[in-house]
Amino acid sequence: MSIFKTLKNGAAAAASSYKLILFVWITILVLVMAVGFPLRSFLNAMFGNSLVVERLNNGFDIGLAGDFGKPFGALMAAASAGTLLAGTAGFFIMTFFAGGFFRRYSLAWGGLKVSDFLRASAGNFIPFLKIALLMMLITGAYTFIIVGIPGIVAMMVSGSQLPTGKVLYLFYVLWALGMPVWLFVADASRRWIAATGSRKVLRALGAGFRAMKERFWLSYGTVLAVLVINTAAVLAIFWFAGNATPDRSLAVFLFFAATQLLFILRLFMKAWRYASVCEAVK
Repeated sequence: MSIFKTLKNGAAAAASSYKLILFVWITILVLVMAVGFPLRSFLNAMFGNSLVVERLNNGFDIGLAGDFGKPFGALMAAASAGTLLAGTAGFFIMTFFAGGFFRRYSLAWGGLKVSDFLRASAGNFIPFLKIALLMMLITGAYTFIIVGIPGIVAMMVSGSQLPTGKVLYLFYVLWALGMPVWLFVADASRRWIAATGSRKVLRALGAGFRAMKERFWLSYGTVLAVLVINTAAVLAIFWFAGNATPDRSLAVFLFFAATQLLFILRLFMKAWRYASVCEAVK
């Protein structure tokens, strides 16, 4: 099977599971709103009808911190804790739903009802979590070897506190080119668990490495192509969020709708990668 056909079949499988993608989007949106509304109430209580918004429109004013005093410190602490909590929650949520997606894409027939999707997500959560944690350790060691050690050497040679030098960009490129290998191994391992029903994580990782070895260029090229397109989509999302500044009710609504469509696209890209890996190891 060619890379193009693998990506095509993966895209078709991801598109056919649009109901599951929308279900995941709604679930995450509800969780975000559950956190966002209390934060909005807190901000309204701080700002009230003051001229803070107008001052912020002209650029960030560090003097605002003195105006708010302790409430500003509480806001910063809440924002930092909220960012950490959101990142951790996102990791667990996507690990949970990955169990349902891989079950869907490892089936030789039809789709999954939402109830079956949730059942598969719950059943695969623990082994998927173990795989995710193991792959984090592996990629952490890989990052240290490819980027960390050259950076430390560069700092020792230059006497700088930060790694500098154009040669380091080569190591960054090598690091990026190596990441599709680890992502494929992780996805192929999860596909093995979803297809066999086994909970043996080490055997699953072994199956993932064997799948990579047997069809290296197909496996590597498939994940690399999805990652390139996915990176372009993420950059587009950040560009839109950074340049769009809605200031009216209708504009705010359109901005919200656009960001949600982009987020759904992000979910589709992740589902596309899962489905393409499942196609590659068939």
